[in-house]
Order: sequence, then C-alpha cells, then structure tokens
Amino acid sequence: MRRILATATLGLALLGMTACADTDTPTPGASASVPAAATSAAAAAMDKAAACAAYTKAEDAAKAPLMELALQLDTIKADPAKAQEAVGKLTKAFTDFQAALEPIAAGVNDAELKAAVESDIATLKKVGPAIAASGGDVTKAMAALETPEFEKGGEAVRALCGK
Repeated sequence: MRRILATATLGLALLGMTACADTDTPTPGASASVPAAATSAAAAAMDKAAACAAYTKAEDAAKAPLMELALQLDTIKADPAKAQEAVGKLTKAFTDFQAALEPIAAGVNDAELKAAVESDIATLKKVGPAIAASGGDVTKAMAALETPEFEKGGEAVRALCGK
C-alpha cells in the first residue's frame, strides 16, 4: 500500500507537471471493472504465483482513481461539491481494493502470503471509513493514508512475491 500512497503523494507533488502530461486517463467505469475481474479470477484456490499476480492487478487498479484525483486536486480543493465527490471516489477505490483482496486471501494456499494479504485487508478496513469520515475534506482524507500502518501495507506481500 506504500506504493499506492507514493503514487498519490507523487501525483499531488507533481500536479503542475502531470496535469500537462500526455497520458490516458482511465474512464470511471473501467476502474470499477478491474477489481471485479481480479475478484472473480481470485475466487478459486490459487498458488503463490497466481495470488501475487492477482494482488498486483488489484493494487494497480486501486492506483488509477488516485492518480485521476491527484490530477484534479486544484479543482477539487476549490469546490466543496467536487471535494465531496472526490472523497467518495477515494473511499470507493479502497473499498474495491479490499473487495479484490478478500478472495485472494481466501484462495491462496501459501500461509505466509495469506497472512500478509489478510493484514492488508485489516488496514483497508480502517482506511476506508477514515476517508469517509473526512466529511469531504481532501486534506483529512489524505491524512488517513499517512498512517504508519497504511504506509507499511503491501510490503510483506511484495517481499513474499519477490517484488
């Protein structure tokens, strides 16, 4: 999850430069379908390699909405209605990430990897409500991502997956 935070932080720090970059912006519908695909692919029992691939896919899908929000940060902060909508999208991104990880934890046959994914799920169960409780305040929502727990999230999975 540190990679997700790093992605969001980098996007916020480089907002001026990235806003002018020539990159494809994912459509809102596309980001929601990827976690669903990861969920269905991960539902059955899987070996460590398959679980690692599913985790990476879910993590990458969670980054897309964060980057989209980072690119719109100036507009979002200036408009309370857009800020409220952005916090909703951020909450959904983490809820979708959690939903994509649950079948991985349930299906992986490697005990260490299962424990690491379950730890990430536990962290996400705290982050989503903390973001939702920000009341549309983007600064408070981002502060929910700056906890030591969240910053360490994903490290164990990546170490076990060799990433």
